[in-house]
Amino acid sequence: MSALMVDLPEKLQEQAREVAAARHLSLDALIAVSLAQTLSRLVVDPYLERRAAQATGTGLRDFLDQVPDVPADEGDCL
Repeated sequence: MSALMVDLPEKLQEQAREVAAARHLSLDALIAVSLAQTLSRLVVDPYLERRAAQATGTGLRDFLDQVPDVPADEGDCL
């Protein structure tokens, strides 16, 4: 592990401390988890990119073709 000093607005730090306490986490753990979640959304995963490039949609079409073509139940309508 390495240490990192970060300047946070007081309100953000206060909210982070409250959330960490409510979840029984240390502030360091909350920040590490939050950063990991954000990075997972921002950093492209090469494996997932390769899989997505290979997708043709035929599997989904085959699956949807198995769904009966009947009107929706009354409770299922929007």
